[in-house]
Amino acid sequence: MKQGRNHYRIEDHIDTRADQRAVMGRVLAPKTWPEWQAEIKTVEGPERMEDGDQVSGDAELVGFRVQGRSDAHVVDDELFIEDVIVGVRMVITYQVKPNGSGTRITRTLEADLPGGILGRLLSIALRARLRKMQKRLLRDLAAQAEADA
Repeated sequence: MKQGRNHYRIEDHIDTRADQRAVMGRVLAPKTWPEWQAEIKTVEGPERMEDGDQVSGDAELVGFRVQGRSDAHVVDDELFIEDVIVGVRMVITYQVKPNGSGTRITRTLEADLPGGILGRLLSIALRARLRKMQKRLLRDLAAQAEADA
């Protein structure tokens, strides 16, 4: 992903009492994504993501229902990197590492947002939505992983 003028990157983390395996179980199971990512409405894909797998489905982003796709690039016990297209292309990274009392989940989202006058206006709304979405989905992912344990 290029890092030009319209490049956007956010990174957040949350600590949870859930163990690493419970968290990664949700991250790598596409059927659970709509449960902790409110924007995702439907998914079709494998039971558990592996390198090279693809998931497709519908999402709602800034008021528009769009078809999306996720391609898994790195999948292991601590790391999941996916290339996502839902109107815009995003690279999303989940890093899940044990800490003293459970697990730290770090999520990074990078995107090249639209340019031009109308694109900049859309980008303002999109940035705000992505920040809010990221905080909520981390909180929901942590809570659900704790309930799974």
